[in-house]
Amino acid sequence: MKAVYGVFLGTLLLATAAQAQVYRWVDGNGRTVFSDQPPPQGRKSETVKLRPLPAAAASPASAPASDGGLPQQVKQLNDRIDEHNRKIKQENCSTARTHLAKLESLNQPKATTKAAPQSEATLSAAIAAARDHVRTWCGN
Repeated sequence: MKAVYGVFLGTLLLATAAQAQVYRWVDGNGRTVFSDQPPPQGRKSETVKLRPLPAAAASPASAPASDGGLPQQVKQLNDRIDEHNRKIKQENCSTARTHLAKLESLNQPKATTKAAPQSEATLSAAIAAARDHVRTWCGN
């Protein structure tokens, strides 16, 4: 509940920064009240002195670069990201081809492996999925 009052107080102070006066008093329940309206008759109040809000300083990131340096930096970062993504795609392509080759070798009639035998349906489904992965990562 204190957080709600804190948010309310902060909002009130920001909203009333342009107002001439802010009053503070304690209500009948013992809660401190801040308002731009004077308290009810008979309540002791105090005027809160608000500090003026600082002018928003222009941040260097938002200032346009006179030499066009920021767009160049963005282009360089994008190029690095693209190169990194190409490497990952190549690695994924290689992994997908290796996986497909292993699965297809299990499908050979004379292949002997130490792996537990799989049903033909399961193996066919795995090979189809591996081919999809090769198409996705290798583009063919």
